Amino acid sequence: MSKKRPNRKSTPPQSPKIRRDPVSSRSQESLLLPDDPSKDFLTPEEWLSVGMAFDLSSRELCVAILIFEGLTRSSIARTLHRADGKAISSGTVRVYIDRLFDKLRVKDRVGFVLRILRVHLAISAQDD
Repeated sequence: MSKKRPNRKSTPPQSPKIRRDPVSSRSQESLLLPDDPSKDFLTPEEWLSVGMAFDLSSRELCVAILIFEGLTRSSIARTLHRADGKAISSGTVRVYIDRLFDKLRVKDRVGFVLRILRVHLAISAQDD
């Protein structure tokens, strides 16, 4: 004869509550949930340092910044232009992305962002 087990409902863990101080709740919220978390993460000077660390061309650095900001290949193509003013093709952007991934020795965008952050932190630690 089998015994019946009591029906126990497991409750999911509760997320930690953030105490909201009426004066600084807006600043906490903007820190925790910025409109665009990747924008302005690195200053232009910091991007130049990262670009020099990987020996990136100026165009590769532009593509790197746009990848870091989360733009798709077609969005990057619409953003960047050739010398004659026409937008570059998404195939050209793919070539730049492939070159960047090779130079940074990564396989995907997550690895790309992590490598950029790791190098940025290493450069910052040397400067201190």
